[in-house]
Amino acid sequence: MLGSGHATALGGHSDEAEEVYLNLTPMIDILTCLLFFLLISFGAVIIALINASVPVLSDGDADPNASRAKVTMGLQITDSALVVSASHDTMSEAELAGLRKTLPKRGNDYDFDGLHQHLLSVKNKYPNSTTIVITPAAAIPYEVVVKAMDASRDRPGGTKRRPLRLPVFPEAVISTIVE
Repeated sequence: MLGSGHATALGGHSDEAEEVYLNLTPMIDILTCLLFFLLISFGAVIIALINASVPVLSDGDADPNASRAKVTMGLQITDSALVVSASHDTMSEAELAGLRKTLPKRGNDYDFDGLHQHLLSVKNKYPNSTTIVITPAAAIPYEVVVKAMDASRDRPGGTKRRPLRLPVFPEAVISTIVE
């Protein structure tokens, strides 16, 4: 029987194959615990990332003008002018019309100083306002959009020894016209 079977542990040959049983129960237990831990931790990450605001109980009376104290400004950049507008849910059309302004180009340059002064006057009237939506026309260069954002973002302040940049409309949103 020299060449007819499998090798045995002693170096000989055998016709019978030994069956090996692996106990997989501990490995399955570990994988089950690991999978459970990963699912729980993933769920905690999702819950931690949800931005939820909680109402706060205040002691004083609600300010009836608080909702009127915040407007959203709009800025359309066309080939010939900067057109400033405002929007608010409860303000009348006459009040919003007082905040509109068209600043035509001066030669080949836009009037960014005039834009800054107008937005500063709106900010002084409505100090809680922070958002401006900038809508450039398709042919407007990127540099013009950046200059408009710079003109609307902040203003110099502080003292001569300690200068500051005070926000005007720091939340600039770039939009597009749907044609």
